[in-house]
Amino acid sequence: MVKCERCDGFMVRDSIYNIEGQFLEIEVGRCLNCGHTVDLTILKINQKKKAEKATHEKQVTFHGIPITG
Repeated sequence: MVKCERCDGFMVRDSIYNIEGQFLEIEVGRCLNCGHTVDLTILKINQKKKAEKATHEKQVTFHGIPITG
């Protein structure tokens, strides 16, 4: 379950349509509590970056001594 970054509410998948001129559909996440919307593509990229950063920040130690390799 994805939580809203604003209010920790429940996020659901939704679509935004542009019918003026060119027909366009954008997949977004929308919070049921506060209505905040997030582009799902951007959200996935940000989550991937956070996961990569977390793995780089983990440091292996042996009795408190950092092991590099």
